Amino acid sequence: MEQINHTLRQRYDALARQRNQVDNKQPASSIEETVKPSSSSIELPAVIDDLIDNKMYRNKFKSLIRRGHLQDLLELAELAAKKDKPSHWFSMVTAKRRWEQTLKFLAKAREIARTAAEVIKRLPVPSDAVNVVYKACWRVSGHAVRLAITAAETGRDPFKYFAWLVWKGHDKQPTGATA
Repeated sequence: MEQINHTLRQRYDALARQRNQVDNKQPASSIEETVKPSSSSIELPAVIDDLIDNKMYRNKFKSLIRRGHLQDLLELAELAAKKDKPSHWFSMVTAKRRWEQTLKFLAKAREIARTAAEVIKRLPVPSDAVNVVYKACWRVSGHAVRLAITAAETGRDPFKYFAWLVWKGHDKQPTGATA
């Protein structure tokens, strides 16, 4: 019994010391010091906020960011900058009814970017013709790398041959396949 009383006394003394430490702190002089900012508040990046015409939709974008779509929204904002009416395009692709379709589009765009990087690595592409490679990758999708390999093996002017294969010589079927 003596041991239990001793243990309880130690715990009580420890709690009393903690209370005294809290009470000895200086009281906050203003309300700003007592209210801590919520860590769950999300700020929209300026790039995204500038594309929102109706600021009442900010909460929708904050919700998308909470769900982990910040990178998707930033990529869409980057693509919107290249459009004639950026804010209109951005609002259309981020509409609730089109969001799943937009996610599929972004996945396809990322795949095309990887394919284009592979083609550019395999072919000597002029710096002013990088967009041609991207358009070719969109056009032939999975066959672009195969066509780049074929063009690279020819030797003479691989980039021109690649472009010819994409726009004129390619029938959307792998070589050797029959209809």
